[in-house]
Amino acid sequence: MGEMDVYLNVFIEEANENLQRLNEELLELENNPENLEKVNEIFRVMHTFKGMAGTMGFDKIAKVSHKMENILDKIRKGETKVDTELIDLLFKTLDALNESIVDISNGGKGNLKSLDDLISILEKYISTSEQINEKTSENTKEITSNDSDKLLHLDDITRESLKNLFNVAKEKNLNFFLIKVKFDKNVQLKAARAFMVLHKIDDLGGEVVYTNPSSQDIEDEKFDLEIELGVIINTPADELRDNILSISEVESVAVNEFESSDFEKQEKFESSENNSPQQKSNVTVENSTNQKKKIQLQSVRVDIEKLDQLMNLMAELVISRSRITETLRKYEIKDVDESLANLSRITLDLQNIVMKIRMIPIAFVFNRFPRVVRDTAKKLGKEVNLIIEGEDTELDRTVVDEIGDPLIHLIRNSIDHGIEPVEERIKKGKPKVGTIKLSAWHEGDGVVISVEDDGKGLDRDIIANKAIEKGLVDPSMIPTMSDEEVFSFIFLPGFSTKSKATDLSGRGVGMDVVKTVVESLNGSVTISSKKDIGTKIIIRLPLTLSIIQVLLVTIDDYVYAIPIANIDTTQKITDGDIRIVQGNEVFVLRGEVIPLIRLRDVFNMPNVEDSLTEKVVIVKTANRKYGVVVDNLLGQDDIVIKSLGKYLNSVKEFSGGAILGDGRIALILDITNLNEL
Repeated sequence: MGEMDVYLNVFIEEANENLQRLNEELLELENNPENLEKVNEIFRVMHTFKGMAGTMGFDKIAKVSHKMENILDKIRKGETKVDTELIDLLFKTLDALNESIVDISNGGKGNLKSLDDLISILEKYISTSEQINEKTSENTKEITSNDSDKLLHLDDITRESLKNLFNVAKEKNLNFFLIKVKFDKNVQLKAARAFMVLHKIDDLGGEVVYTNPSSQDIEDEKFDLEIELGVIINTPADELRDNILSISEVESVAVNEFESSDFEKQEKFESSENNSPQQKSNVTVENSTNQKKKIQLQSVRVDIEKLDQLMNLMAELVISRSRITETLRKYEIKDVDESLANLSRITLDLQNIVMKIRMIPIAFVFNRFPRVVRDTAKKLGKEVNLIIEGEDTELDRTVVDEIGDPLIHLIRNSIDHGIEPVEERIKKGKPKVGTIKLSAWHEGDGVVISVEDDGKGLDRDIIANKAIEKGLVDPSMIPTMSDEEVFSFIFLPGFSTKSKATDLSGRGVGMDVVKTVVESLNGSVTISSKKDIGTKIIIRLPLTLSIIQVLLVTIDDYVYAIPIANIDTTQKITDGDIRIVQGNEVFVLRGEVIPLIRLRDVFNMPNVEDSLTEKVVIVKTANRKYGVVVDNLLGQDDIVIKSLGKYLNSVKEFSGGAILGDGRIALILDITNLNEL
């Protein structure tokens, strides 16, 4: 990978982060159009995005970004109002920019025709707003701020700190200046220019003791075009001003000098005003001991392929450790027990760290959904409120990447099929605004994701009739089926109860995709619903797809693995404890009836002679438990999951395989599908 490829990858990652941030901020602005601070935040992120695109040579993207920036600037100045038309235009701009970044990710240049069309639309909007602004401002008088009091904008604490610094400077016979530096409106890298200003002051022997905004915000480019610096220096004001003006893309420099009376005057002014509290400025007052702020990297970007390589090496280490353990046990070598125990501990610690490195918050997926809900609801003319809980819940990066599209299907389905139109909700006595609740939480060794709506719910009779019509079930079976069993038909390919297809749902696709993807991640999906109350879909996923803890069991000489996360307990039961109910074997454990599944029957192996006791592993899936009858329990182990490959995808009994320490292969039982066989 060349140097430019590295830069390009960083650009794409940061561009996607900035576009996601802009989507979130714009949604908040839509809900609160008067929030000018939100406009400032959007402007800052847009400016950063524009600078990155310009630096990488994506001029058309930078041009569109600049046009959007101009519109945002007009909002800040009160020349343009935030209305539905403007919000839609800004969202359209973000979508076009996102398409361009996708094109760049796929090896293109990002020069899409949609950008040309958008440039024309944005220019037309800007010129129209300028004409309106000229008409409305013909008879207005320009008002300029009175800057005679140089400290008027500061809060009490900051002003007092500056007064102390001024006194320190005077004691050392040095100058104390408050400098306002304004950068050119077309500046590409503000943070870099700000750093050059600080470096110039340092070269002149000066010390920056105050910054507004804070030094961290300056580093992160969280400011518009102006920064304010408090400087203790021996250099005269004119010379300092000329030196800073010599820096490229600095438009103007104002150097304010002070006397003791300036601070007194400010205090008298404050006392003559009302005593209402002032908002604290976003500033940093530095120590006057000439300490320089050091930038420390708290995190680094790592290519996901490198993390995959690290996980594979970790997996090989786990397998090698198991083989060493097995060899020592076979030859009864005791001398290395302590060293082996230490190796096992270190391997486990390393394994946990590698796992955690791969973990990312599910917010990376959830943050996309407010925009999805907004666009879908608007398209369908419905009012929907999205509630998100548990976005800090962490999952393996691979799982997070895969689960995004299924969740979008579920959310769109909830809005299209579930949430009723406003008039219908009012007739039912429901709030006119529908609610979709998206939640995530850890449960055992996995993660649960819930999508819940307060819509019209699923109609059991309609789904059952459709299933009968398609020949999926015998009509006589329907009365004996639970609601959950009937509802599960909607996960079958091509199953739809909608008579007319739309571009959102009703084409018989979507729900089967959800089930397929979730099961490919070794997860499960269940559904519950009540008519006119709402629908809740629960997805259960493993934390990781690579290394899991299992219980090893045998049937004849074959070894099978059952994930610990699925195990409730193990039990020995006698033949006398087993009962036959409706032709199926069950036994009672602590008052609960547990169905039995014999692996020998599942795999068509001959039954052994009846024994007095059966070894049973009681497993849980969703809200159900059942017992798996095995020959022997070998014990618990960490295994590395290996895919069975595309040719064995249709084998539902197993979710993967693993290499054991003695070289044997263990197949991993798919508990969810095993229960359905």
